[in-house]
Order: sequence, then structure tokens, then C-alpha cells
Amino acid sequence: MKIIVVGGGTSGILSALALGKEGHEVLVLEKNDKIGGLCRSETIDGYTVDIGVHAITMLNNGPLTRLLDKYSQYLPNFKPYGEYYIRTDQLHKIPVSMHEWMTTAVIPHKDKLLVTSKIIDLMTVGFDKEASVCDIVKDLNLSEPTLEFFDTFSYFLSGEGMDKTPLWRLFTGAGYIPEDDIIPFIYNDLRINPLRKSISKKFDSGRLWNMVDDGLLKSIKNKSKKYITKFMGEARFGSQGYPMGGVQSICNCVCNSMINTTLKTNEEVLKITQEENTYYVYTKNDIYKADVIIYSAPAVTIPNVVKNVEEVNSYNEKFKNIKFSESTTIWVGDEENYFPYIGSEVWVDYPCWATTTSNYDPWLAPKGKHLMGFSFVNSKEEDAIISIENKLNINLDKVDMLHIQKTIPEHASCAIDQFFVYPKVKNNFYVVGTDSDPRSMGVTRASYSVEMMLSEFKNTYQNNLPPKL
Repeated sequence: MKIIVVGGGTSGILSALALGKEGHEVLVLEKNDKIGGLCRSETIDGYTVDIGVHAITMLNNGPLTRLLDKYSQYLPNFKPYGEYYIRTDQLHKIPVSMHEWMTTAVIPHKDKLLVTSKIIDLMTVGFDKEASVCDIVKDLNLSEPTLEFFDTFSYFLSGEGMDKTPLWRLFTGAGYIPEDDIIPFIYNDLRINPLRKSISKKFDSGRLWNMVDDGLLKSIKNKSKKYITKFMGEARFGSQGYPMGGVQSICNCVCNSMINTTLKTNEEVLKITQEENTYYVYTKNDIYKADVIIYSAPAVTIPNVVKNVEEVNSYNEKFKNIKFSESTTIWVGDEENYFPYIGSEVWVDYPCWATTTSNYDPWLAPKGKHLMGFSFVNSKEEDAIISIENKLNINLDKVDMLHIQKTIPEHASCAIDQFFVYPKVKNNFYVVGTDSDPRSMGVTRASYSVEMMLSEFKNTYQNNLPPKL
């Protein structure tokens, strides 16, 4: 079977790896001159900088780990990521468990009991899918520092402030509620999508029907004891790591493990049409034919690219309205290490995630130098630079290396009223990427979407699959 993967980012190359290993003939068309998308690094003045700041989550048993273990001949070497801190007058661990909330110095004492009591209350009575973080905290009479904390934390969970960040994203991001318990309620067609094999393999169909019929609120109430027990324990964020050699090493392991796959760069897809069971993919250089399309480019671009494919184009208005957030990442190379510890920190005034990647792999920076990354959400470049200089008391004009990147880290924000594309749009057209799965973020989220696509693909073509290689 001939398959064209549109876009060579994280989800695109993982899809190509798996489908090629399953015996299909795969062609990846990437519009840029390099494969990898945001799962890529580049060399700047002797420093190896990633495209954005990264932490790879769920390494103990997550979607990326499962895909690599099954299909990749080579595996990245991950170093434990360490803790997440918030910087005020000093560094403090970001609170997750009830004990940490009650003892943290991040929020004033008077707010601690209010917050912990509200978290337990929400796990007991449940909450609506469309409830925002702001809906919950606005009536608690919390102090300004606590409100700023929730707003900042929301940006790194959804790409939006707490007024547009759904409460379920806060609870899944903190690890209180498993993301698989939420996903049946996220996709648009609740009566069909929750019964897909990729979701239902963890549940029997009767349980899933009951979950959907009961609704999110009752579903949470039914499992409240388990959630509260976890909150009252000392559980932290799941297993996380940083790859030696930067995120480029993940891309290299995937691409070097491919078979039956051709990668073409500088091939922007301009139009996709369908005649009977064949797709025609037009680029500025050529026309390619395929039996199946795996669309890994942003789904928001589908209305401009896919023409006269009725089942796909029926979603055009929803595709056009997908929300995303922009990120500004500033990489700094210098003799001084501003984060001399394993882990990363979050800033409140202008939401920022900062870390020293050369703490994990010294070879990312020249000898005697350090490489630090600062990713800002929806902030102007000049505000980001001022924030770094003021927070760390440095002059960025005098550092050894300064490199600025503008990216869209997630193709769809986990925001209120957001539309997520279910990976299977029709039997021979699939969408993968961070706009087709709401779980986790970044590389992990893209990997989830590929797992979903593969499950649906095999369900559709299981009687026609060639022998696995």
C-alpha cells in the first residue's frame, strides 16, 4: 500500500517509521529543508540548541517509549529531568501533592487550605468539561500571588491563561486524574469515538458506554476515592527525561530506523485531490499518487490544501477555528550557568520555562560554556529579553551566544471550546499531531496521536496488511 505522510515533524516521522516497518511503501513530504519539525536541534556558534525547550514525559510507559521500543532499531539515551521550580525570592518546588500545597512557600498561608480543600471538593463532586481554572479559583478570594501562580501554570498546560484553560487539563497535568479517563469526553463525537479500539482497549465497551452516558461529572465522582488518595500521597510528575545530544537524537533514532520510506525535503504540499480510491498530491516540483494520506501538517491548513474530499472537507470550519499559541524561545550561551541544577524553573511575571540543557549533556556547549533556554508563551520578544535581564541581572548584549526562535509548539491549544481532530477522518485519510490528541504536550502528545492513528489504521486494513518486517 502506498502511503504519503504530509509533514516531517514528530508525528510524521513516527508514523512513517511504524507504517514502513508494517510493510507499506511510505513517502514523507516536508516543506522545510530539514526533517524533524520541533523534534530537531541546530548548531549556533558552536552550541547545539533545540527548537524550543523540551522535557520528554512519560518515559516509564508512555506513547513515545512504546513506539520506539516496538519499531525503532535505535533508542535515545535519556537523562532524568529533575524537579520543576518556581522562582520568587528563591527557588521553590512547584506544589503537586496535598502535603506540598500545605507547606509550599509559593502561595501565602491563608490560601493553602482554600486550595487543598477545593481540589478535594472537585474530586468529590466532579466538574464540567467546559469549566475553566478561572471559574473555580475566582470565588475563593485568593491573593494576587496565588492567582498569578495558577495563571502561569495554566499557560504551560494549555498555552492559554487560566480563563481559557479547562480545569480537566490542570487535573491531568498535575497527575491527579489519568488522561485516559478524560479523553472519551474530549472528541466531538462522543457516541462513536470513545468506542474506538485505541481508547477502549483499556476498558470493556460496557464500561465506556457507562462513562459516556454518565458524563464527565459523574465519572469523576465514581473514581473520586482513587484520585483523592493519589493527591494525598507524595506522587510527583511522571517519569521525565532529556535526551543526550538534544532532541535531534530522537529524530535521528527514528529516521535511521526507517525502512520502505523515502524522505523528501523542500516539498511543500500545495493541493491534495482524490479520484476514486487514489489521492493525488501536488507540490511545486511533482505530483505523487497514494492510497492513504497521513496528514501531519497543522490541521488548520487542511481547508487550503485538501480539495473535493467530502468527508474531510465537512470539517473545514472546525479546522479553520483551531486555536494555537505562539512561543518565543531565547537561547543563551555563556561562561556563567544561571541554573546550576538538574531541572527547570517557571517564571510568573512573563510566563517562562527556563533550563540549562548543558547540565544534562555538556557537549551541547563549547568547553567551559553553558547553554540555557528560555521559552516564553505569547510574549513579545522585547519583553522576553527584558524579563531575562531583570530576573538574572545580566546584559544579553554581552553573552557569548544569543539565538531567538519563534515557534508554534502545539498545533492545537488545550483551551475551552477547542476542537480536536479524531485521527481517523475517513478510511484512507488520517490526521496526526498535537491537533489530534489532547493528552500531555509536545513530543509525547504527538506520539499519542500516532498510536491512535495506527490502531485505527490496523482496524481498517487488518485483512489487507502485508507481512510485518
